[in-house]
Amino acid sequence: MSDFEGLDNELLAQMREDFLIEAQEILERLGPLLADLERDPRPELITTIFREVHTLKGNAGFVGLEEIGLLAHKLEDLFGALRGGQLPVTAELIDVAYAALALLAMLREDVIQGMPASNILPMVGRLERALTHPPADPLRGADPDPPQEALLPAPTEQTALASRSADLLVGPSASVMAADTTLRVDVATLDTLMVLVGELITARNALLAQAERLNDDILWEHSTAISRLTRQLESSVTTVRLVPVEMLFNRFVSVVRNLARESGKRVRTIIEGGDTPMDRTVSEQMYDSLIHLMRNAIDHGLEPPEERLRVGKAEEGTILLTAERRGEHVILRIADDGRGIDPYRVRRIAVARGLYSEAEVDALTDEQAIRLIFIPGFSTAASVTDLSGRGVGMDVVLQNVRRLRGHISIESCLGRGTTFILQLPLALAILQVLLVTVGGHTYAIPLHFVRETLRLSLHEVQRMQQREVLFIRDTALPVHYLGEWLSAGAMPRPSRQQQRAVIIHLASGDEVLIVDELLGKQQVVIKPLSPYLGAIPGIEGTAILPDGSVTLILDIEGLAATMRQQTLALP
Repeated sequence: MSDFEGLDNELLAQMREDFLIEAQEILERLGPLLADLERDPRPELITTIFREVHTLKGNAGFVGLEEIGLLAHKLEDLFGALRGGQLPVTAELIDVAYAALALLAMLREDVIQGMPASNILPMVGRLERALTHPPADPLRGADPDPPQEALLPAPTEQTALASRSADLLVGPSASVMAADTTLRVDVATLDTLMVLVGELITARNALLAQAERLNDDILWEHSTAISRLTRQLESSVTTVRLVPVEMLFNRFVSVVRNLARESGKRVRTIIEGGDTPMDRTVSEQMYDSLIHLMRNAIDHGLEPPEERLRVGKAEEGTILLTAERRGEHVILRIADDGRGIDPYRVRRIAVARGLYSEAEVDALTDEQAIRLIFIPGFSTAASVTDLSGRGVGMDVVLQNVRRLRGHISIESCLGRGTTFILQLPLALAILQVLLVTVGGHTYAIPLHFVRETLRLSLHEVQRMQQREVLFIRDTALPVHYLGEWLSAGAMPRPSRQQQRAVIIHLASGDEVLIVDELLGKQQVVIKPLSPYLGAIPGIEGTAILPDGSVTLILDIEGLAATMRQQTLALP
């Protein structure tokens, strides 16, 4: 009888589901480990990889996934030979290991999709040949035939290492027992829970407003208690949805390596801030866009090795992926140390393609000119290649970022490189806003756009270079009227001398937005626009206010972009 015939089908399915999640985590760790091994073939890296593959092999066999188990077994044999000193670490062996990881990922996907397992026999043959006919040239830093003793840590280190890795190689350990206190929850369940928390926030806002109107101390006391508990619940649910950003970044290491090899360039990937938390849904939805940014960096940004040496750079280019948490947002940076984006060349391409006149592009700052790359179909490439110029364009990257209520900006220096900076929200459904009125209507400005609020007199607004500005701490900030933005200039400006204004933070810098009244901050739940309306530029969604009325949530960056496009079609 098969080892699995006695298992309940539901139990086996759950065990396999748990395995598939764990397998994904192992494969995501193995990619960066292989990249590190290729740069610096240290014995401890070989040991770590061996143990990861050993765990994958054992767990695959435990749930009856024979193809994954067999392929992992052959890969384990390869790293066992490396670990024991029978084989040197070579570029060819690293290639075989990467190919095996790619096939393991395919086999995992086959299980998820309910498809027959991919053919593993050619890869098994490659791994067996690598064991019996090893390449001759080891990578620098590797000992081609190190004694076994050299691969073992010192006695004190060996004891500590054994205690940390016991859960990988032997029976239950403290770490396994600690894992029993965790529980994997389906993402759809978390999404539903977040929606319910959002509805609770809406009800709480209404209750607080009612308690304030009635001026009832007891009702107010209970309302504030409910408010406090709601905030705690929201924080807990938001935290549960967060994953370390390294789960996203680690997936790019092997991708960058493959793209670099295709382009004939040498590239290393550096990850910083990998423990920064990020919403799982945001992480998944940004994957393709980030891949495109890195593909562009390799194809357009990083120079070939001979060109880098000629200009005094290291032969190997660098892609730096960093993450940090800033308030209720996560900031991702994708940087390269390549050529940089030439704003002059961007201007000339825009004119050559008939997108703008010479006068229009000459009026742009370098920062504005560089943002022209976000125009649909805009490319600085002289020809289409297999690496870039197809599929997702920079305009789609911008759309994806905006759809997630994020922002993208560019910093570039000729000869030194380019950095794309993405600001993305930690939570998608719940938002802090500033409520303002314009023309008798209430609007919500997301708080992450707001620098500060102020009162001003109209005589303080000056005219400079054909635009209105307000000097704030000796800096001239452009002045706009929200009513004009919302009505395409049809709404008359307020006539009173004393005005309320919001200093907003855009990708292009700070600007002043004049409104009628400032109503204060409010936490709201974002509701999508009706599908009958479709996407409306500058409108992020709707929200229900405490009095039951509905307000529009403004996409200030989108509104500003729309107004720029009316005078000059900038993205």
